[in-house]
Amino acid sequence: MASATAGHAETLTLGSVNDNIRKHIERFTPLAQYLERELADAGITAVEISVLPDSEAMAEALRQGDVDLYFDSPLVATRVAQMADAVPFLRRWKNGEATYHSVIVVPADSDMQTIDDLRGSVIGFQEPDSTSGYLLPLAMLLDADLLLQHLHQDHEQPAEHAVGYLFTGDDRNTALGLVRGTLDAGATDNQGFESLQTAQPDRFRALARSIEVPRQVVVRSGALDETLASVIADTLRSMEESAEGVQVMASFHDTTHFDDFPDGVEATFAPIQSILAQISSGSSM
Repeated sequence: MASATAGHAETLTLGSVNDNIRKHIERFTPLAQYLERELADAGITAVEISVLPDSEAMAEALRQGDVDLYFDSPLVATRVAQMADAVPFLRRWKNGEATYHSVIVVPADSDMQTIDDLRGSVIGFQEPDSTSGYLLPLAMLLDADLLLQHLHQDHEQPAEHAVGYLFTGDDRNTALGLVRGTLDAGATDNQGFESLQTAQPDRFRALARSIEVPRQVVVRSGALDETLASVIADTLRSMEESAEGVQVMASFHDTTHFDDFPDGVEATFAPIQSILAQISSGSSM
């Protein structure tokens, strides 16, 4: 737990959820090294990286103060923050985007015109912890009172009154499923949809779009010292002011900026919390 003040050495721990520990440590290392140098005057002598296997483990680590800062997509980060009594801290811009949204995509010649038309069809989601590729579109379907049925293999068909779904793993597999006809619809984000439109013009169209949410979120442990947290926030926000900071951000998941939530934490996360509550009480087979 970091509670450093000048003259009192402490370790700051950065956290991520992933099963590829080596890959994430490599991604986090330049940022960790940068913060270790920049926060030395605040008493931080080491910045460590903790890659945990799931949200539950991260929530426990944040609650205990074993992880100080956690980085993730907005819905997953909010869910973990709720479990851990942690605090949404900063917004992280990715690829120049401050916010993004989910898009449900269908072939251009599909008969479907609204979300209600998805009954009896199959949609491809990305991964269970994907904000734009699963959680946001899932909430859209539940909001339309659609019953979800988890399918486990290609060509499996849902009940007539349900929407079947498969996890594809990524945008590429979702696009392949749409082209091959194993999927009737797919979930991606706005950049993914733009890439599809560029690669295959007039092949796909948007059936529905979600609300806008922060592109990425930094969550801080409730155990993190408030004074130190303020120094860390200033350090992250000012990274764009130096060539080194810009380079380090670029190596960290294509980060381009850190800033505060313009509408405030409560206004930003109230709709996200409502979506998570809806998902928690949603209907599936």
